[in-house]
Amino acid sequence: MNDSITYMIALRGLCCDRSEAAVRRILEALPGVHRAHVSVVAGRAVVDADPAAVTSAVLVAALAVAGYPARLERL
Repeated sequence: MNDSITYMIALRGLCCDRSEAAVRRILEALPGVHRAHVSVVAGRAVVDADPAAVTSAVLVAALAVAGYPARLERL
């Protein structure tokens, strides 16, 4: 892993383990994402990514397109 930043993203629409896994797959498929941890209970995703390859706006947009409204949280 080169440079890495951690994004914390609040999510709506998570209802079960299947949606948790779907969000994780969406995020980890994006270029520059190293790892995504998604929690239904917390209603958020924690994403480690290369900031030169992916921005928070790209992460939020990818989730919105898939039907998971999201917003960046402050760490």
